[in-house]
Amino acid sequence: QPQKVKSPADMCGLTISYPGSPGPGGPAIVQTMVQADGKDDCDINSYGKYNGGFYHTQALAEGSADLATLVFWNFEIPEAQHRAQEVGEVGFFSLKDWGVPDFCQLVLMTTPQRFQQRKAALRKLVLALRQATAVIHQYPEQAKEYYRQHVRNSSTNSNMTQQEESIMEATLAATLPAFPNDFMMAPDYYQHLMQWLVDTQQANGEDAAKVDATQYWTNEIAW
Repeated sequence: QPQKVKSPADMCGLTISYPGSPGPGGPAIVQTMVQADGKDDCDINSYGKYNGGFYHTQALAEGSADLATLVFWNFEIPEAQHRAQEVGEVGFFSLKDWGVPDFCQLVLMTTPQRFQQRKAALRKLVLALRQATAVIHQYPEQAKEYYRQHVRNSSTNSNMTQQEESIMEATLAATLPAFPNDFMMAPDYYQHLMQWLVDTQQANGEDAAKVDATQYWTNEIAW
């Protein structure tokens, strides 16, 4: 909330809304950003913790938290902007700009054994996702209309308010350009993420040293 937070350092000691609270994830993220902004004297135990799931905007609106982590600029920010009368002015700090690995990725997960058994089918799935991404980028208005039709046919969304429809449109406009054409990721990305987890005491260093990123990530079918 900008009235309290002008820069990441201002987040020191505030109450955080994050899924998994009261686990270590939320404070680890915020503390890393605070330190990256030059404030080294912030006690990591000073943060308040609130678990409102992924209803971050609601947590801010009702005063249960001062800030939220695991926020997506294309989801929660449009929602908060449309609920400005409840929430007030909102701001956003990108993780990767303030020392935190950009770990908000959607990945396909399976076991090594299942991967080998279903590799051909999984490759077809990747190709289908790539074709869908191409449609999104080449025909964005058509892609939006596909989603609108899906929402209209969903019984849970049949009585959307005007505000909800406006939020949906803002979310679509922000989300469609974000789909990547390249599904590959460098093993160095995961090694850096693991090191951050160790540095912030979210993972055991000895255990992490035994596992190389190539053991749990592969680009074999991502090209």
